[in-house]
Amino acid sequence: MKTSCIVTVIFLLLPGAASAQVIQRCEGVNQRISYSNAECPAGTRPVKALTPPPNVSPEARAAAQAKLQRYQDQSRTPLKNQRVSGSPASADNAIRKAADCGYLQASIDSSRQLSNVLTTRPYYSTEDVDDANARTNELINEYRRVCG
Repeated sequence: MKTSCIVTVIFLLLPGAASAQVIQRCEGVNQRISYSNAECPAGTRPVKALTPPPNVSPEARAAAQAKLQRYQDQSRTPLKNQRVSGSPASADNAIRKAADCGYLQASIDSSRQLSNVLTTRPYYSTEDVDDANARTNELINEYRRVCG
């Protein structure tokens, strides 16, 4: 038992060796599921072979990291461009305002999606659609009030 745990840990620590193996899903008595990197144990039958995803190339990893960095730089840009006086309280207010505006924009988008879904479903009434549109308009007014 101890040896099998050590072997499992070694395979998990070696990404090249562990990623090349196929993991077998085995089903036993009473629908009990177990997983094995070899043949299924006695008393079980193979249900599905799970192949691990391929390794990510260094070029793809670098491209993904560059894309993430660009996204993070873009998401910080509005706060950098805002004129904030030197007091920490005004900086906190600017950050809160930006967060509130982002939350309101996401709520507006969600409300619009709900309204679109309601218009395509035959079992919703026009009252439901009107309520969703009214909620969207309330959110838009709130966004204009808070965010300008």
